[in-house]
Amino acid sequence: MNKTVTFEIDEEVYELLERVAAQTGRPTEQVVLEWLARFAPKPRPQLSEEESKAAMERLLRHAGAASLGYPTGADNESIDADLAREYGSSHEEEA
Repeated sequence: MNKTVTFEIDEEVYELLERVAAQTGRPTEQVVLEWLARFAPKPRPQLSEEESKAAMERLLRHAGAASLGYPTGADNESIDADLAREYGSSHEEEA
């Protein structure tokens, strides 16, 4: 079943759509529909419980894979010190 959707767009966007339609010999509405079909978010596939568990296991294999070279904590003082150090750094490599 087809549905009708009406929305407002900027004049610049509409002119661009019209140019694309003219260049490709298609109606503007078709250009819009094809763009929406191509770039609109796609629904995520429904995973079975087994697939979901396997995906989580793959993700968790990466947990802790990076090491800063020193232990980290969740105390505010160490967090503040890390932030102060990073904000104060020029991030330029020293030779």
